[in-house]
Amino acid sequence: MTCDSGHRVRSKYVPASGTVSTMPELENPFPEATRRESGGSRTASLALGGAALSLALAVGLLAAFLSARQDVAALQDQVTQLEQLVSAVAGDIVSAGDRLASLESSGASQIGGDAPASLVGTDLPRYPPSGRDTALGLSLTAISGVHFYDGTTMTFDPADGKARAWFVWAHWCPYCQQELPIVANWHANHADEYLHLELVSITTSMDDNASNPLVPYLETSQFTFPVLMDESGVLSRKLGVSAFPFWVFTGPDGSVLGRTAGLLPEEQLLTIFDELEQLGAEA
Repeated sequence: MTCDSGHRVRSKYVPASGTVSTMPELENPFPEATRRESGGSRTASLALGGAALSLALAVGLLAAFLSARQDVAALQDQVTQLEQLVSAVAGDIVSAGDRLASLESSGASQIGGDAPASLVGTDLPRYPPSGRDTALGLSLTAISGVHFYDGTTMTFDPADGKARAWFVWAHWCPYCQQELPIVANWHANHADEYLHLELVSITTSMDDNASNPLVPYLETSQFTFPVLMDESGVLSRKLGVSAFPFWVFTGPDGSVLGRTAGLLPEEQLLTIFDELEQLGAEA
């Protein structure tokens, strides 16, 4: 007979006698027991291979999970460090005047050829970041320092019957640079009208490496109000400065009426000047 592919296939065994008989079945060379064992081994091998694959996948997933946990922990550490850094920077901004305490006069060049500012009497308590100012009502004693523009030593007695606004600033402070033009404009145009009020400024915490060096800045500005040079930081400590710009307001008897750290709105500052003038006129 033929198959569909055209190849001839023998299906009967025909001996020479012409008698048709079926082809004898070939004996299986492997005994039954051996066949059963061979099949079982293949099944066991497949099962073992599947288990090994599952174990490898599990190990891989565990490694990826542990790696992800380590990445998350590292990210959390970085976030914590960043928060601490931001907190530290914010603290530095609020208390920029902290470095005044470490300022010393060693090696500082003296402008005007006179002695540096000197301290007379006791210091006011440091201005607190919050809560009641314990300096209120205390008496400010005499302040003496070198005037930048003429090099002379100026001495002020806060209890001489004149109300005063003491303005402490640093040339590198951006908020001071915003407030100084306002103060300068008021003083140049209205100081003559305020006969019972005196404005005294103190520049301190000099930094020769700042983008606007102090001496050229003062020479260009030509302020009409007194500018005392506090190279050693002693006057700042006397007034209890904690940040810049810093204001101290005293009455005609030298008592502290108020202090503030930070930029004052122009309207508020001019209102204070008016009130101080009235207090001085009534004294």
